[in-house]
Amino acid sequence: MVVRVLGSAAGGGVPQWNCGCRQCAAARTRTIEKRTQCSIAVSVDRARWILVNASPDLRSQLLCFPVQPCDGRRETPIEAVLLTDADLDHVLGLFLLREDNLEVMIHTSKAIRKSIEDGLGLTEILGSYCGVQWVEAPHEFSRLFCRDGADSGLEYKAIEIDGQCPKYQRKMTPSGQTCPRLVYVFREPDKDRHVLIAPGVVNMETQLLTELSEAHAVFFDGTCWSRDDFKKSGIADVLGPELWQSHLPISDGSLRALAEIRAKHRVYLHINNTNPILRRDSPERKQLDESGIGVATDGMEFEV
Repeated sequence: MVVRVLGSAAGGGVPQWNCGCRQCAAARTRTIEKRTQCSIAVSVDRARWILVNASPDLRSQLLCFPVQPCDGRRETPIEAVLLTDADLDHVLGLFLLREDNLEVMIHTSKAIRKSIEDGLGLTEILGSYCGVQWVEAPHEFSRLFCRDGADSGLEYKAIEIDGQCPKYQRKMTPSGQTCPRLVYVFREPDKDRHVLIAPGVVNMETQLLTELSEAHAVFFDGTCWSRDDFKKSGIADVLGPELWQSHLPISDGSLRALAEIRAKHRVYLHINNTNPILRRDSPERKQLDESGIGVATDGMEFEV
């Protein structure tokens, strides 16, 4: 199995267009890597790929993809998109797939689908172009099929974890109603190697910890290091509280759990522009290095 990081940043990317924090300034001068918004691709044969989330940067990401259309043909190596939530930085890329010749196959939960359909009208809009085929993601390992019915060579399952309704839908949602996120686990049927992809995590829930302990490769929410990220980056903390409510900080949340598991690959992604781990010389990055935990960059590939 191959896991390719198409985009490694949180919403807005690095640099974010309107931000002058330390990391964004460094990215503009190429002192640190630039990053597009988070999306992951998984494949067995490097010919047919499954996307986990479709970021607003999907067009530029696909143009950098190793598989390109053959001369004289309109085609795509993307067989399906698996959504972990309904957040804009994970779904806007779906609109870019309207130029496809076949229906876009989208796997997710009923709750996430409802948020997207009610808030963004995705099915209606894409219905005027290529169309959409929705698939409810299974909670037990099931075969993952390509659009033509062929076997992708992968099995997958979805784990529900805590999550919020996307911001664009909150005014239409009854008070207190939430929209759980999904974590995806992949494996090849003849191999006991699990890949866990979780770009958005609020709490280290029991089932999530169990799956982490069994995974061979983990790609995990690294949105923020601590609740002081904005202050340390030199900009006003106007969005911090919203991030803390929807993403578990690394320092006092997920770092210990990832440091203790036996997975060969442990990688943080969905990294916000204010997170100091973007700088290779930061104390925070050194702490990750010492724990054997990596920081994703765009285009990075892993063989599992």
